[in-house]
Amino acid sequence: MRTRNWLLALGLPASMAWSVVVTAALPDWLSPAEDCALTAGRASSAGVTVHDSWFPPRATCDFGDGQVHELISTTQSAVLTVLGVLIALAVLAGLALWVKSPQDETPRTAENVDLRQRRRAHLTSGLVVGALGTGALLTLVVVGFVFGGPPGVVSAVLIGIVGLTAATTALDRSVGPLPSTRKQSRRRGATLTALILVCASIGAVPRFPVPQFGVLVLAAALFGATVLIQWSIKTEA
Repeated sequence: MRTRNWLLALGLPASMAWSVVVTAALPDWLSPAEDCALTAGRASSAGVTVHDSWFPPRATCDFGDGQVHELISTTQSAVLTVLGVLIALAVLAGLALWVKSPQDETPRTAENVDLRQRRRAHLTSGLVVGALGTGALLTLVVVGFVFGGPPGVVSAVLIGIVGLTAATTALDRSVGPLPSTRKQSRRRGATLTALILVCASIGAVPRFPVPQFGVLVLAAALFGATVLIQWSIKTEA
């Protein structure tokens, strides 16, 4: 397993875990004053002022009578800050190595390959990946937001980008247009991942009364259309 894969495989889940831990330590974002009062054993949350930050992780409850209650101690804040920096460096290093990784330019030919069947397989798989990929990304972002707050959303999006790009690139190499190289498959996979991200962004916005299922259908349709265009360009070339 390459260094970049290790860094991403460990760093991305760790970033999500870090977000969840920090979110759990911070006051409830729906009712922070009430959460502060409950934690400090106060009967009323009247006059409570909450001061918190994600980085470095800090949370204090000022009750206005001279009493200040720390939800995150200085030691905990220091430990979480150091861990956050190390995790961020691992993720950034993994992403940099992943983007800059050399790709084999040796072309794979279409010799002895049924291109019609291959294109049909690519289109069928693309429709499924487009719909499921968009749904999975939306679910991951929602889970990240609920349990990890804004940092959780960032982690979820990064996990989605890396995972979807790997999946769409592998799909392209397996049943994508020929002749082709690994670099071309990766470029086409990245294009389809960007398409999924656009559809997921549309689905993240409230669209009442249009059901969210329509976003998945849209993603599958656009994904399939892009696959056909890629095959058309390759055929013409």
